[in-house]
Amino acid sequence: MAIGTFAPPKHWEDWVSLLLGIWLCISPWVLGFASDLAMTQYAFGFGVALIAVEIWTLTVFRAWKEWINVVLGALIAVFPWIVSSVAAVAKTNFVIVGLLVLVLALYEIWDVRRHSPHSA
Repeated sequence: MAIGTFAPPKHWEDWVSLLLGIWLCISPWVLGFASDLAMTQYAFGFGVALIAVEIWTLTVFRAWKEWINVVLGALIAVFPWIVSSVAAVAKTNFVIVGLLVLVLALYEIWDVRRHSPHSA
């Protein structure tokens, strides 16, 4: 019997980003900054935007759509410095999630180009 090799699902990066969008939506309550209404609204808004982009990308994949995630990830990561008086836990959450989304999108762009028949 042949032993198969492990291969992650296609576009696993999008599934992880989708989970990060869900995390952003629930993070104010999990991390305890839900009393800050503005940060809760921003976390929920960014989360919904990320979920929407990922559902769109998963249904009709186009490599260029990952650039939307690059911009969205960068915006989420720098967001705490754009607004004033952000609690440390909310700031850390936004920065980590934003950087993860950014890195996943850049990795997927690189991976698609690496496996593209036109890249040779």
